[in-house]
Amino acid sequence: MKADRIFVNGQIYTVNDRSEWVEAVAIKGDRIIYAGDEEGARALCGENTEVTDLAGKMMLPGFIDGHCHPVLAAHYLCGVYLQIEWGVEECLAEIRKYVEANPDNETYFGIGYAEWIFDETGPKKEMLDEICADKPMMILGSSAHEAWVNSKALELAGITKDTPDPIPGFHYFHRDADGEPTGHLLEISTENMIMEKINFFDHDTIEHVMKEASDEYAAMGVTSTCDMGIPEFGLKAYYETLPEMIDDGVYKQRFFGCGQMVADKGDEDIVLPRLVEYSRKYNSDKYNIHFLKIINDGTLETRSAALGEPYDEDGSMVQPLFTREKIAEVGLKAAAAGLDINVHGIGDEAISGTLAMAKAIREAGYNDCRITNSHCDYVKDEELGLFGRYDVLANTTCVWHYGNPDMEAVIGDRQNRTFRIRTMIDGGCRMGQGSDFPVDEFGREPLKGIEMGCTRQLFDHPELPVLKPYEEKLSVDDGIRSYTINNAYQMHMDDRLGSIEAGKYADLVILEKNLFDVPLNEIHNIKVCETIMDGKTTYSNY
Repeated sequence: MKADRIFVNGQIYTVNDRSEWVEAVAIKGDRIIYAGDEEGARALCGENTEVTDLAGKMMLPGFIDGHCHPVLAAHYLCGVYLQIEWGVEECLAEIRKYVEANPDNETYFGIGYAEWIFDETGPKKEMLDEICADKPMMILGSSAHEAWVNSKALELAGITKDTPDPIPGFHYFHRDADGEPTGHLLEISTENMIMEKINFFDHDTIEHVMKEASDEYAAMGVTSTCDMGIPEFGLKAYYETLPEMIDDGVYKQRFFGCGQMVADKGDEDIVLPRLVEYSRKYNSDKYNIHFLKIINDGTLETRSAALGEPYDEDGSMVQPLFTREKIAEVGLKAAAAGLDINVHGIGDEAISGTLAMAKAIREAGYNDCRITNSHCDYVKDEELGLFGRYDVLANTTCVWHYGNPDMEAVIGDRQNRTFRIRTMIDGGCRMGQGSDFPVDEFGREPLKGIEMGCTRQLFDHPELPVLKPYEEKLSVDDGIRSYTINNAYQMHMDDRLGSIEAGKYADLVILEKNLFDVPLNEIHNIKVCETIMDGKTTYSNY
């Protein structure tokens, strides 16, 4: 067998414990057929073999974004996109600018404001009414766990003072002294009550945005995306538009996902049977529906994360969506159906639920079920080691590790005991990374995630404090594994992806410099020279 292409004279880091560094790689079709010394690779050269001299550049397995929402992003980014560092007036000015530039729109949508720029009662509908009173408008916060709407949106959705909250104290409408909704919505169920009644999205625009996002991912070295779900309104694009784009080669990454999330009590009765059906229908190595996503709490920014002790700010308490007994029951059903599981757990009580579920699943003998807890902001000291014991992958977003100016007021000294991933790794836990795009756009690039995991500091901002505890910094190897083999494990594809080995798919990224040889705070500046998926170049910038 002769190779289609061989790579020599580079620094090739395989993420394969049996042989971490090799001299050369050979590919044939969509597969790696050799990883070893240069002599062995050149023995596979034929008349038509392309030989690439890496000239000292670094080669890695293609990056995998282990937590993102590409289809949701395509919906959310159809409108105005606000910046998290902006204040209230800057956000309002940008919204006004967008409305004035798009006078023929029937609806207005956006995302991106920082939740902490408003007081505890949140943004008000009157602010948006002054910009546009006769058409519905909805702006999501940066976490997408809260929203800001105008009066017209509330009116068209039929939301009044008599409308009950979906989950009181968790998924709810902020109200004034008279009980009238203020225009500030907390959590996904309330957002869905608006979006189920009002169509904010244009199909052609959605497809265009997905293509742009895929091109951007390729330029970042990303060859696979693990999608963490979308509400009901986006399922048409999820199951119709996206598969067509993949078949046509327009979407340039492998896509692994769950479709609809379990985000409300009773959702599992609808989602589980549908998911089992779709997991059988969509089961290729390029488009695969294979796991259940459970939203078990909210976010610290919106004061909806489930904590074991009250919030310092106001003494409030939030319970997880599911009790430990109930989430274990749902998890066992999913495992029995052959599904993997991903739980959104930010607060320690929600994470305790994930671990209780994992214990039940492992004790029932479902040892091949891949269980992930997404985010892992705040874990109880006594439960840090349980991730390794019950084989629960911790997927996090290291851009969040630099800290949040609002957190001291919200959770007090607990802010200095967040994202204790190093301790979890030392206890046997696999750690994966994801961008949570579009929730956090500026941390979407894997190289930024690797750097910030190693520094616990925002890239390009050495003046900002390092997030405590300092000993939780990751190694460069940890960072690489978090975007390669560990995310491949989460996707149940570690036998086919995530390392450079003969027999695995030829998903590769070539970097200008070796990540191990540059100062940590310069990793994000390293140029991606080429991205290869299935043996084909999806991005080139030599």
